[in-house]
Amino acid sequence: MKKILLPLLSLVLVLFSCNNEPLEDFDLESLNDSTTTGSTSPTGLGSESNVQEEATSGDYWPRAINNEWNFDSSYYGLVSYDMISIENIDGIDYYKFDQLFGAEAYLRKSGDVYYVRENASGFPIQGYDISTSPLEIALLKDSAQVGDTWSTSVDYVVTFTPTMEGLPEIPPTPVQANYLFEMLGRDLTRVVEGTEYSDVLHVKLTLTVPGSTDVDYTDYYYAKNVGLIEYSGSADQGTLTSFSLN
Repeated sequence: MKKILLPLLSLVLVLFSCNNEPLEDFDLESLNDSTTTGSTSPTGLGSESNVQEEATSGDYWPRAINNEWNFDSSYYGLVSYDMISIENIDGIDYYKFDQLFGAEAYLRKSGDVYYVRENASGFPIQGYDISTSPLEIALLKDSAQVGDTWSTSVDYVVTFTPTMEGLPEIPPTPVQANYLFEMLGRDLTRVVEGTEYSDVLHVKLTLTVPGSTDVDYTDYYYAKNVGLIEYSGSADQGTLTSFSLN
């Protein structure tokens, strides 16, 4: 059985792929051993960010309806991510993507911090639809200096819904994870798909789960007034091929 990482910024770590294996090989006990129950933050998101919002150093993920970024992804192939609407959730305005790395996703910025909210779904376990409760990650802090870190702890629930008769019920499974980000570079120049970008930030994510020895790393590159231009992790690598901003 192969452990997979959700390509959406590696936001879900403890899930398993059984596409080519019989269901009886699905190790639910191992899944539960890698997860722990914890408290939910006051927002109900099950996410708590250890980040101080400060004055922004610029716009590293522009937000406007009909903004579009086209990527060449090792996991998804050629794919487009579009901002399609503004939605108010719990009194906060978010820009909604049509989809972002396979999940329903929203983006907001407060001060210098960019938050991505998602409801992940569609994991490939044979015979089940799998989804998570909402979580929100402080993905980028654009004023952070080289060596600065910030983190988000998440506490969410994975739900398994059988899609075929006769399959056993799998109880909702609580998961905890910690997303630690570090600013590795500022004011960089980077060439992606033949285009040279300046004023680039390099951020590294270290993702850990209590009780598990697995650690996942992902590198992100953001260009000022453009957005995400490149990322590289164990589950997916992607490069920006073109974009259109309003």
